[in-house]
This record gives sequence, structure tokens and C-alpha cells, in this order.
Amino acid sequence: MSRLSEQQILSRARASSLENVKNLNFWGSDLNDISVLRQMPNVEVLSLSVNNITSLKDFAHCPRLRELYLRKNSIRDINEIGCLKNLPKLRVLWLSDNPCASVEQYRMTVLKNLPKLTKLDTVVVEETEVLEATKEGLEIPTPDDLPVHLDLTATVDKNTLKIDGATTKDVNPQSCTGNDNPESMQNNLVNETNKLRAQLGLKPLLLEDQANTTTAMTATNVHKKAAETSPSNSRNQNILSAVLTLVQELDHTSLLTLRKEIDQQLQDFDETENESQTEMSRWRRKNQ
Repeated sequence: MSRLSEQQILSRARASSLENVKNLNFWGSDLNDISVLRQMPNVEVLSLSVNNITSLKDFAHCPRLRELYLRKNSIRDINEIGCLKNLPKLRVLWLSDNPCASVEQYRMTVLKNLPKLTKLDTVVVEETEVLEATKEGLEIPTPDDLPVHLDLTATVDKNTLKIDGATTKDVNPQSCTGNDNPESMQNNLVNETNKLRAQLGLKPLLLEDQANTTTAMTATNVHKKAAETSPSNSRNQNILSAVLTLVQELDHTSLLTLRKEIDQQLQDFDETENESQTEMSRWRRKNQ
């Protein structure tokens, strides 16, 4: 048995960094340690069938995961399904030929806890199955130590943003004022967040879960008073809220890099301010 390494992934995917990998296939590689997946927030498709994986916990750190193929691994405990409950985009899951797939009411239990799946193993999920699963399946708790991914998706107005390649109108930055309207504030936040994500080479956020949007809106309300003074302050407030949203997706290394950059920016700002004050003092003495 072996550990999946960063070097193996970059070589196989021909990528410059783990964050750039979206599709990965390590079928039949005798893997049992896949913890490196925690550094892959943008991966969308993982094919890891015929390995020795025993837990689903590492996949909980892949918020964009849409398809997960794990046929013929060593996942024994059906409760491992709880590790996938915080993945908002997961639609295809293949767990057949794992020990957990042999438990009673396996399919009903998986669908009860992952009702957004469109395909489980080789069978397409029917709406009637999902309804039946709410009654027949077992409820599996989500482990407390797993990340909760902020996913601003599917409830934003169609005129505010580009969603999955569909062309829509952008929010006018000049309209980003200290408006008390929750929908307007939400749209402004999404717009500013997606501008930052575009600069980072990330996909735009989608609005799927209204409840999750509240988390980001809290950041907006914390700085609301500053936005009431002028349009420029309002725009800064929206950008700040967007940054706070993005920070939640960063890993430890990225956060350290961000802190270093912030410290440098603050140092440069202080130096500029000191220089300005010095020049002002000189001008005043000269004109006295």
C-alpha cells in the first residue's frame, strides 16, 4: 500500500499546482493514504477505484467535487457517508464493491444523506427513490471536525452574474452602496467575490444554498456603518466582505502567504503615510 503524493498528482495531471487540478485518475494504484486531496479545493472528478482507501474524510476538503468513483476499495463503515454531506456539488458517487455497500438499506441510506445525487453506483437516481429514502434510509451524522463550505449558489437573480457559462448582466460597481436591501447587498457581495475569484483563476461562485449565503452576509453587516459614509467606502466594504468570504477557502499555507502580503501592504501604507506627513510638515514650516 502507498501514499498519494503531490509529485505524482502534478505529473499525472500535468499541472503546475494542486489547485489547478480538476480531474484526477489513479485507478488501481494500491493507495491507502490520500490526505493530499485536502490541498485540492478545485478538483471536480476523482477516479480512485480499485485501491485500499478506508475512509471518505479526505474528500470532505474538496468543495467542488462533482463525481467520485471509489469502486472496489476498503470502506467498511456506512457512517463514512457523513463525510460527504458538506459537499454541495457532489452528483455522482460509485461505492459498489466496498464492504459498506453490503449493509442493509445501503442505497436508501446513501440517498437519504446525499439527496442531490443523480447517479449512485451504476444506477440513475429517481425522484421517487429520494422520497422513499427519507423514510427507509438511516440518518447519518456529519462529523464535527469537517469543513463547512460556503457556497453562494442558485438563488442569485439571473441578471446579476454569469452562472456556468450563461451570459448575464454584471452588477454595476457604482450601485454598490450601503443599501439596506438584503437582496441588493447579497448580489453586490457575490459580484465583488467573483471579481476576486476571476483574478485568482477560480470559477465564479454559484448560489445553490440560501442558508449559506447568510454567513457571507454577516460579514457585510459587520462593516455596514463604514459603508454609509460614501460610495467609495461602500465599495471597500463590499470588497472586504468578498475577501472574508474567500479566506474561508484557503489552507494553512495560503493563509500564511496572505498574512505576509497584508503585513507588507500595511508597512508600505505606513511608510507612505509617514512620508506624506513629513512633506506636509515641511510645507507648513516653509510657508509660515
